[in-house]
Amino acid sequence: MFSLFKKKNKPETKPRFCCWVLNYRCMFRCRMCRIWDVCDNEKTETTLEEKKKFVRSLRGLVDPGFEFHLSGGEPLLTEGLFELIRFIHEEGHKTNLVTNGFLVNKTVAEKLIDSGLGTLTFFVNGSAATTHDVLRGMAGSHQKIMEALEHVDGFKDRKLRMAVLTTIMEKNLDEIPDLVERVQRDKRLEMISFQAVTQPFGEEMDADWTRKEKNSALWPQDPSKVSELMRQLRELKKKGYKIGNHPDHFLQFNDYFLAPNKFLRKVKCNLGDYEFHVDPYGKVFFCCLMDPIGNIKTGSLPVMWSAPQTKKTREAVYACRENCHIMANCFFEPEVPAQGEKKA
Repeated sequence: MFSLFKKKNKPETKPRFCCWVLNYRCMFRCRMCRIWDVCDNEKTETTLEEKKKFVRSLRGLVDPGFEFHLSGGEPLLTEGLFELIRFIHEEGHKTNLVTNGFLVNKTVAEKLIDSGLGTLTFFVNGSAATTHDVLRGMAGSHQKIMEALEHVDGFKDRKLRMAVLTTIMEKNLDEIPDLVERVQRDKRLEMISFQAVTQPFGEEMDADWTRKEKNSALWPQDPSKVSELMRQLRELKKKGYKIGNHPDHFLQFNDYFLAPNKFLRKVKCNLGDYEFHVDPYGKVFFCCLMDPIGNIKTGSLPVMWSAPQTKKTREAVYACRENCHIMANCFFEPEVPAQGEKKA
């Protein structure tokens, strides 16, 4: 999370959000991701019972409304996924699963609905099938999402919500307005949310990655075009369109696209206030650049959350001035400025 305003003096006392990466495996070869290129050891991933133990440990620590954001890789490749989602649901927590949609046939759709999943989010990176397929590195992937929407919607008594997540980048800039309009008209879809393209996962951090020729299809080349798009999206959100981002998030996206390194350095990181991450092997952390605060295989989150070492990690996060490429998308939540302060 980052804020438009001054960070709170004290961190949240309870976690409210968990971003849980269930695996690093994926059949796609997305140009803006490369998480599939991360060295993955399936044998050391957390087991279903270890996952359940972790979820169970949240009893008494979190309030109603706590949410799990389940992702990958492709999370549908995770063994025991439907049982895990059902267990999380029965524990009273919210769930959102982000998928490329390729594996969502009628049977999978029914299992997801029966599991009690709250929201199923599809990554859609273009209104044109060719654009989406090229960016995702999988022929026919756009059509698979269209079929998945039909499969889920075919269960008329479903309570499962569906949404779209889109990465803003050079290759799809011209298609985003049309994609927003399509989502707006599609009664099956709850919303569309946006994130800005960042340096692909699995690569060494490079402040000059936006200038590399290999990334010319990712990083927007015309500043005036991207600024106009951010203005349009902000106005559409303010008009009531089904856009998940706060309208001011598009102001931050614009600053990021105009000067990524300058923008990132001026933003103060608030990770550790109320959210945490869990990786496929059970490591719990606030920031991927910091050491983990524990592991769900061997520890309890309530103990980790209040441990002296965790406090030191939080302080390190707050003090960090690393030009982290994740900051553009990291849990944007504008806050009411303190009395006497002005909006930044």
